[in-house]
This record gives sequence, structure tokens and C-alpha cells, in this order.
Amino acid sequence: MHGKIAVGFDGSEGSQRALDRAMHMAGLENSALEVVSIEELPRYPGTVGEVIEEQETASSRMQALHEEVRRKAREAGVTVHSVILVGHPAKSLVDYVKEANVETLVIGHSGHSSLWGSFLGTTADKVVRHAPCSVLVVR
Repeated sequence: MHGKIAVGFDGSEGSQRALDRAMHMAGLENSALEVVSIEELPRYPGTVGEVIEEQETASSRMQALHEEVRRKAREAGVTVHSVILVGHPAKSLVDYVKEANVETLVIGHSGHSSLWGSFLGTTADKVVRHAPCSVLVVR
């Protein structure tokens, strides 16, 4: 038993594999799956208008990704709860699993930051180090 299951999802290939594994686990245990995405704040803010435009674009992208996740879950017979947060990916995921009492978090080995992650440490590295729950890293 994995208890309450969540998956970190950013639309990358790695997070797609993690989503597939998490849906399979939730289906086997007949439990709901929490799908958690993090919209990052702009790192180099420009004008206020540029920041707002970037946030709106990111939000639209995440909403579309989550709609696709809900469709896929319906086909698989899995109930999903969709959560989109704004902030730093690793910190926001760790904070979420603490607050939501998640027992197992499923994440992809590498997401969109795979090049920089090899130098600075990936989101997965940081989450594994700080999460209060079991973390399944899918390759």
C-alpha cells in the first residue's frame, strides 16, 4: 500500500513516465491521484506587462496539460485531483506533500531542466533530499 499518491507533472517526457506509473499505482490501489504542477515565476522579470504575459502563457499551458491528464485518467478509470501551484518547483512540491499528507510522491528523473540539472542538481535531487514522504523516481 502506498497510501495517498501524488505525482509531480510538468509535461516533460520524464514527468509523462512518472504520471503513467502513478496512474498505474493508483489504479491498482483504487485510490485517487493528486497531479501537482508548479508554474515557475519569471527568473528575469522584464516590464510588468511582460511578466503578466509570461504568467498567462504558462497558466494556459498548464491548464491544457491538466485537461489532457484528466482525459487520460478517465480512460484509465482513475480519479485525479489536479493542483497547479506557483513557485519554485522543488520547494513547492515538498511543501505540498507535507500539507496534503501525501505518503508517496512519484516524479520523473529529469524534466525540462535536464541540461542545467546536471550542473546544479535536478528538481528530483532536491525533492528526494527534502520530502517527508517516500519518493519514487521514474527513469
